[in-house]
Amino acid sequence: MYAKNLSQILHAALVRPDPFDDTLKRFEHLRGHGLLPRGRENAPIRLNDRQVASAVLGFVPVSPGWAGHVSLCLGGLCAVGGANASFQATATLLDTVAAVLSSDEACNSLVAMTFIIERNNNSDEYYARGVFDQGGKRKTVSYVSKMAISLLTDGAEERYDHDRIRTPSARQLALGRDFFLRLRKEVALSRQLDLPQKTNWTEYENEEKRDAFHKSLGARPNSHFLNLPVDTAVAWPADPTRVEFAGHRFVLFPKTKDNIHSVSIDLTGEHLSAEDARTLLNRFLSILSWCEDQHAVLGDGWSGNPVPVPIRQYGKGGTIAGQWLFSRSLPDDPELLQRLAYYREGLNAREAGLVTFAVLSFFKVFERRAKSDGRSPNPTKIWIRDVFDTVAATLTPEVMKRFEEARNGKLVQKYVFDNCRIATAHASEEFPSDADASLEIRRLHSAADVIHALARHFLKTEYGFSDSYWADGTK
Repeated sequence: MYAKNLSQILHAALVRPDPFDDTLKRFEHLRGHGLLPRGRENAPIRLNDRQVASAVLGFVPVSPGWAGHVSLCLGGLCAVGGANASFQATATLLDTVAAVLSSDEACNSLVAMTFIIERNNNSDEYYARGVFDQGGKRKTVSYVSKMAISLLTDGAEERYDHDRIRTPSARQLALGRDFFLRLRKEVALSRQLDLPQKTNWTEYENEEKRDAFHKSLGARPNSHFLNLPVDTAVAWPADPTRVEFAGHRFVLFPKTKDNIHSVSIDLTGEHLSAEDARTLLNRFLSILSWCEDQHAVLGDGWSGNPVPVPIRQYGKGGTIAGQWLFSRSLPDDPELLQRLAYYREGLNAREAGLVTFAVLSFFKVFERRAKSDGRSPNPTKIWIRDVFDTVAATLTPEVMKRFEEARNGKLVQKYVFDNCRIATAHASEEFPSDADASLEIRRLHSAADVIHALARHFLKTEYGFSDSYWADGTK
């Protein structure tokens, strides 16, 4: 099975009557992410089952430009309960899809496979679910991020809610047994006939030009690029530009109609960890900000591309309601109004990527106004201690894992007050906080998620404040 043949098969099965050019774009992006053979000279290479599986995952996003990125993210998901709970003891979702395609028996054991993209706070979370028939008995396997360590342990699948959607809405692609049977038949027939490759070589001309362009930006055969968005008003190059700073090189991509400002750095070529690379780029942006007295915020991205890639922009137009209803009164409690203002300030800071200000603003929502005399326990710390378990139950395992690792056994009320609130507000010698350091930013991001949840819990429970557009609520 050649990539060209596979593109025609998947186009007919999954996206027709959309233009075939969109499918070719998907395959370009899959090659760009190293998931399919790249270049004219590699076009005659026959695809293995894992490469076919990667191509299938590339059809989950609606936009062809996200095919490679989403395929990488989905393919790396791990089975809830670990490999022992997975189909044929496969370690990842990519391995599972490849295993299904490996035999007629495996295809027939599949009932359906669903790939899920959940959208929340302008970021995507990826999940998948497979239902298998094993001797007349149904078995459900869910796939989650490898960061959800607690869900990857033996037995976790028994208490996991396989049908839950964690956001108000999600986009799903569900593929049934017949799809995999037909695809396997096509793949097996192609391998049996062993026909020579026939293709329109012109489709590789643009790719060859891009390869030369990527080489000029520092791409090498073993490159592993980290790609990060930048929100900034500083002067930025009009064309993709390779920059040297502090003994390292990285690529700046300009804002266009489709893309946002971004920066890409080759972790392998520059001999940097992702954390060290983020710290380096934060230092670079801090100097740019100082020179022009303008903001520059480094966002979250991904790594794994063999070439530097620009980042497509998401629209932030908000939600449009078909019937917009609003019936809320202005609270007459000035303290509540102040706390609501802090809450919005925290959301604004989070959106702008200013995590230190997000931590501080969210903390001020539930900070008790009564002064401690130094002999009595701090009332804010007491409140955090008393409600933490309730609030923690509403957060994802990934968030809690990062938070608990950062807390490292310290009492939660002391950690939130001393290492988060004081560190961001005062950055004292006892509780330092470097806003450019990648590990510190990661620590504060996990803290911000928890402190945000504490702030929301406070407003709902202490004031009985409703989050409905048409009801004030009562305490």
